[in-house]
Amino acid sequence: MRAIIHKQAIAFSVFGLLLVSVSCHTKNDTIVPNTIQVNEPSVFTCAPFDSARISSILSLGWLQPVGHTIPTDHIYFSFQQNGSEKLTLYAPGSGLVMQILSRPVLGIPEVKVWIKMNNLFTYYLDHVVLDTSIKTGALIKAGQVIGTTGQGNTIDFGAIDSTVTNSFVNPARYFSQTIHCGKPLSYYTDPLKTKLYSLVDRQGAEKDGWVCVDVPKTLSGNWFLDSTVLITDGPDGWDKELSFAYDIQHPQKLLVSIGGLNGMFGKWSILPSAMPPAQVTTASGKQSYLLWLFDPNYPNNPGAQAGLLIVQMIDDTHIKIEAFNNPRLQDAAFDGNAKIYAR
Repeated sequence: MRAIIHKQAIAFSVFGLLLVSVSCHTKNDTIVPNTIQVNEPSVFTCAPFDSARISSILSLGWLQPVGHTIPTDHIYFSFQQNGSEKLTLYAPGSGLVMQILSRPVLGIPEVKVWIKMNNLFTYYLDHVVLDTSIKTGALIKAGQVIGTTGQGNTIDFGAIDSTVTNSFVNPARYFSQTIHCGKPLSYYTDPLKTKLYSLVDRQGAEKDGWVCVDVPKTLSGNWFLDSTVLITDGPDGWDKELSFAYDIQHPQKLLVSIGGLNGMFGKWSILPSAMPPAQVTTASGKQSYLLWLFDPNYPNNPGAQAGLLIVQMIDDTHIKIEAFNNPRLQDAAFDGNAKIYAR
């Protein structure tokens, strides 16, 4: 999906108005001053486009290196696109247009737009084309036509809720948009809420997904290349991240997502017989994970081995890790190419 391989890292202050783009080739509209107040309930009543056209919804936690090396803090609405068809875009909830970030794709004026509902809650839509009448500072109502979908058949939808704090081991690595990531579908009212949850492409009863899979003092979750400069999530950090996480469509299946390690990047399945990352601690010693080409039917159809990953927790917040691009290798010892990653 085109929309899935793009990501914009944004610093967001829920109480103030710090919205700082860290990407290239984008343009920000003027940010609305915080003196303009809005007090709408944190409730969604309208799908972003015709709910009858929604083909699937992907939950929080999508992995797709390098742009999404760690679990995503937004969900995806997809539709079956007929040619270059664009669908009418509706505001899911009422609020104030806080900021519009322009990032055109193939000549199409796509944007990311943030809409503040109250002092504690903001939502955003990405890879959309706004109507020219929608400007920063505009007050919009739930269900109002605000534009169209963008170049592809998928849009991003995220919720920033300051009453939610995700328990990352090292919050300094993340923007507030991720730390305070809410579960977008949970803010809907029925009957639309039930309908939207039924469209989520995810096995099991839990449909929201997880943005944070960190388990303190274990291997599970996100890691960053150890450096004298703190590496944070964003375009400059994507190739220096890795995550031991889960497939969002088959959440019982473990994945390794690598932004760039020893010439390898991508996501791979872990054999069920391997020690689960949430059980790996400093006492576990070196672990060897065969990296299997990701297949949605895995492990019934495991595909083929792509390489080997060896890793060892050297303390509660650091690991030694090395990847080998050898599909026949079953185990190996660390050599001079090993790297240190940190929480």
